[in-house]
Amino acid sequence: MAGNYKDCRPFLISGENDTIDLMIPYFSYSQIQIGPLTLYPWGLFLGLAFLIGSWLVFRESAKKGIEPKKVFWLIISVFLGGMIGSRLAFLLQFPQYYLVHPSEVFRVWAGGLMFYGGFFGALIAGWLYWNKQNKGTPFLLRPFQKGRSKKGVPLAISFLQIADAVTPALALGIFITRIGCSLINDHQGAITSLPWAIQWSDGTLRHPVAEYLALNGLLMFLVFWFLRNRLKKPGQLFIVFLFWYSVSRFLLDFTRAIDTPLADPHYFGLFVSQWLGLFVIIGLTAFLIKKKTIIRRFLLI
Repeated sequence: MAGNYKDCRPFLISGENDTIDLMIPYFSYSQIQIGPLTLYPWGLFLGLAFLIGSWLVFRESAKKGIEPKKVFWLIISVFLGGMIGSRLAFLLQFPQYYLVHPSEVFRVWAGGLMFYGGFFGALIAGWLYWNKQNKGTPFLLRPFQKGRSKKGVPLAISFLQIADAVTPALALGIFITRIGCSLINDHQGAITSLPWAIQWSDGTLRHPVAEYLALNGLLMFLVFWFLRNRLKKPGQLFIVFLFWYSVSRFLLDFTRAIDTPLADPHYFGLFVSQWLGLFVIIGLTAFLIKKKTIIRRFLLI
């Protein structure tokens, strides 16, 4: 589990024929003691991601004319749904451990969340919140059109437009949170001979998986920040993000270890996150194929 390893090793510098290889040392800062105060770096970066992401959502939503009150309650709904979904998804992957250690079920500040669980939890929470704001629209179609609030005042924005406003913050949040993952080193990579490999405490050289995921998040943020005012149709930015993340995560997960005690569960050669990524890719593809015949027919957009 996260934070079980605490040894650090110096850079491995070796050379043959004047060739020097620099390996990243193994490190894990699952907690930092400052006097009587215990800090959990992963939890700190998770909180930092939430605060910066929330500020960014408020900033982008204001440009679209969304009421700050609606944004506030949307953020609260998405946060709660995301935390519950991501923690439940993680617990379901390691039921034996948490049945023996029930006191650790709620220690989310030390690590132990799953992105796709959090994503689906946040998406459902956001969907339900928007349905509450659009009671005059058929349930399944409410996220895709401008509806009416309980007082009959037309809403200025659709759910997909809100999703677009959230997308850059979501990408930035992934980057910041994955920095926390790299500090606790809770994603053991597959063995590799690449020059940027991490030398683990057992001497093996492994892929720096958390660093890959962090860099992917940073690249997504830079790209989607650039595209946020260039993709005009509602939902375009969000859908491109989902495709990018699902495909990149599917590929990057092949750098994870599969045969060690720290490895995540895998089935038929793929991790749970890879199967969920395939589900998202197939679902999005089907949605885009049917979008013209279903959405336009009923919503006239």
